[in-house]
Formats: sequence, structure tokens, C-alpha cells
Amino acid sequence: MNSQPPTPFTCEPLVDAKRAAELLRVHPKTVKRMAQAGLLPSMKIGRVWRFRESELDAHIAVQLQCSRHPSPKGEPIP
Repeated sequence: MNSQPPTPFTCEPLVDAKRAAELLRVHPKTVKRMAQAGLLPSMKIGRVWRFRESELDAHIAVQLQCSRHPSPKGEPIP
């Protein structure tokens, strides 16, 4: 048996659209539109969009990796 006490659960702090926009280097309205369209990992709490920085970072990494794939014809994308 494991005699150690359970580890307390901690949540990553959520950031608002302004901070998410700073991280993504876009306007906060763009972040809100992308969240509403389901293009960014986000959640709406009441009337406010909230984001996890780690999820935004992972989203950026995926987008960068996708942009490195060649086009269907094998031609590099400019």
C-alpha cells in the first residue's frame, strides 16, 4: 500500500483574452473571435473567455508544425 498522503490538486491559472492576445501577438478581439469559432483552446465563463497558457503554447506548436508540411503537390509553401 502507498502510505504517502494524496497530492493536493492544483489548477493552472486561467488568463483573459488580453493576456492570450499578448502571447499570440494579435488583438484581443481576434482572440475572442478565434475562441468563439473554436479555433483556440478556450472556455467561456459567464461572458468572459478564459485560456490556459499551456494550451495556447501547445496550440502554437501544432500550428508551427503544420506549417512545415509540404503542399499536396510536394511544392514548398512560401
